[in-house]
Amino acid sequence: MRINKILWSLTVLLVGLNSQVSVAKSSDDDNDETLVVEATAEQVLKQQPGVSVITSEDIKKTPPVNDLSDIIRKMPGVNLTGNSASGTRGNNRQIDIRGMGPENTLILIDGVPVTSRNSVRYSWRGERDTRGDTNWVPPEQVERIEVIRGPAAARYGSGAAGGVVNIITKRPTNDWHGSLSLYTNQPESSDEGATRRANFSLSGPLAGNALTTRLYGNLNKTDADSWDINSPVGTKNAAGHEGVRNKDITALSRGN
Repeated sequence: MRINKILWSLTVLLVGLNSQVSVAKSSDDDNDETLVVEATAEQVLKQQPGVSVITSEDIKKTPPVNDLSDIIRKMPGVNLTGNSASGTRGNNRQIDIRGMGPENTLILIDGVPVTSRNSVRYSWRGERDTRGDTNWVPPEQVERIEVIRGPAAARYGSGAAGGVVNIITKRPTNDWHGSLSLYTNQPESSDEGATRRANFSLSGPLAGNALTTRLYGNLNKTDADSWDINSPVGTKNAAGHEGVRNKDITALSRGN
């Protein structure tokens, strides 16, 4: 009889413990909160190593002299190649990431490869007389620029062994908007060439909200530096600017 009482007491004790554990677990479940972390693609990219993001605000604060390469070249690991030490001789002004060469630097506009430089033949030094596909989009039409350093061929395909430059443009709006901007750079010395640039853009709906369009273009001209501006250097290929003129007009239509 005594043994039965002891067993009964142990059974009641175990049942009580299980009830307390169940109540505690239920209480913990009721107190659980769901934490949602939201981040934009731009914020996520900024946290990744080997990635730099240039925003539209950055471009507005420091507008480029000729094209977007003036801003992209300031990112870590990015250089401009050319026949001169400065990489700014004439049109030969291509982006080079981590010294892998411009042929291993992929230029994208809204995720689509821009390969117009492939139509230009190689020079005897293995370079192309091209601006490297960076003057197609006016700076005012750029939402952000993503510069990815390091091999990215697995994601973007061939031509991205050195890195990727992805130029994200602003979306066409549902209302008609237009802009015109003028920029000039006048050096103090008459030996240095002046720079002038004009950009325009026009965007709006063609068929209500179903179809929008955008038209933009630019005209920029840089005068040549004086031929003897770098004469004390003693090299045949002076590092001064050669004269260059670029004209571009682009139209884009997008359905919603």
